[in-house]
Amino acid sequence: MVRKSLSGTFHQHLHHAAEIYGPLVRIGPNELLSTDPDVLRMMSAVRSPYTKGVFYETGRITPEEDTVVSLRDDAEHRALRAKMGTAFGGKKNEGFGFGAGIDRQILALVNLIDAKYISTATEYRPVQFFQKVSFFALDVIGDISFGGAFGYLSQDTDLYQYHQINDESLPVMNIMATMPWLANILHKWPFNMMLPTEGDRVGFGRLMGLVKSVVDGRLAPGAKPQKDMMQAFINSGMTRGELTQQVFVQIIAGSVSTTAAVCMTLLCLLTNPSAYSALQREIDGALSVGRLSSPVADSEAKSMPYLQAVLKEGLRFYPPVLGLGSKQVPKGGDVINGYYVPEGTQIGMNFFGLMRSKEIWGPDAGLFRPERWLEADPDRVRRMNMVVDLDFGFGKYQCLGKPIAMMELNKIFVELLRRYDFTIVNPQNPIKAWSAIFWVVDDFWLRITRRDSTTRY
Repeated sequence: MVRKSLSGTFHQHLHHAAEIYGPLVRIGPNELLSTDPDVLRMMSAVRSPYTKGVFYETGRITPEEDTVVSLRDDAEHRALRAKMGTAFGGKKNEGFGFGAGIDRQILALVNLIDAKYISTATEYRPVQFFQKVSFFALDVIGDISFGGAFGYLSQDTDLYQYHQINDESLPVMNIMATMPWLANILHKWPFNMMLPTEGDRVGFGRLMGLVKSVVDGRLAPGAKPQKDMMQAFINSGMTRGELTQQVFVQIIAGSVSTTAAVCMTLLCLLTNPSAYSALQREIDGALSVGRLSSPVADSEAKSMPYLQAVLKEGLRFYPPVLGLGSKQVPKGGDVINGYYVPEGTQIGMNFFGLMRSKEIWGPDAGLFRPERWLEADPDRVRRMNMVVDLDFGFGKYQCLGKPIAMMELNKIFVELLRRYDFTIVNPQNPIKAWSAIFWVVDDFWLRITRRDSTTRY
């Protein structure tokens, strides 16, 4: 398991195991792997007796301090989610909206591309696009979480070497998630001396210090209330520690997963010219009849059927989260897929295998084909949606940030493809991507040119 988790292709090994042995596979001592969507939903249902497994203990950002991810006790987890719900709910989010913050950062990304990365017949300006999308995702989090972007896009640099250190850390996190007892060792002296701290000058520790200073300022006597997610958290009664840990989770999980979803879906489009052209035609058609604002409204993007098919197919083909997310079998054990499973057993979720299952998606499961979402009958589309939605969890463990992530995806593809054409710089090796709980991506080099019609703006 450790060797395979270090390979960068852990997701493929798990997929291969499910293809050979079926929907329930033993992958380690006291650990099973499920590729059955009904089982995954059952374990996470609101009233399910299953709880988070030891896998989630690796979700602690700082030792001895839990996040909404790492909390395994259902009652404590439910209480914390209740405090956070107002900020993520959209309708009662203390007078602020996600859309305005996302729009600001999309315009910042567009301005950066226009200023520095447009290629022409006489100028060649290739761009490491994964980095720029990551800058966008981080600045969105800063904007909507505490009222101001971090400055990645405006400065166009990897502030505090965050990306470099984060990319080096994710494979280590993957090993710890596979062998959670390693996390307990790492969180104890002297090994905890290697963990990031708020006094660091670079990396995640530098951002930790920035976040803690912002939290302290917002909780200070006489501090003026703001209109952002942090204020909603404060109003709901979250403690200083809860506030700090939640922002850490948003920075890591929110930025990495969104960036992966954007880039891996764009990769699929660029390697499937018919899908790329079909999406641009839909965008151009909507523009020609005045159905698109600038920036595009979330409701407008949701009304575009091919765009929605592309986004769903992208999330299916490259699920943004690849970690096992193991759940723990409750007292008394259970019967799963005809097998008795003792209490305490850890059951991991095979997201990649699930999204590439021929039993669910048909013989072309290994093909990026958005049309499958438009050709299927309503009942099959409903069942397909239920499977893809598992990318965001389910029931009591569903990702609170799903509305934000989907709004980002809806907006960014319209705004980019209405303005630009994209070309892969290295067709033989268009991207480097390996799995480590999330996708770790590098070398996604693109050539960007302006589209010829000014009406697209």
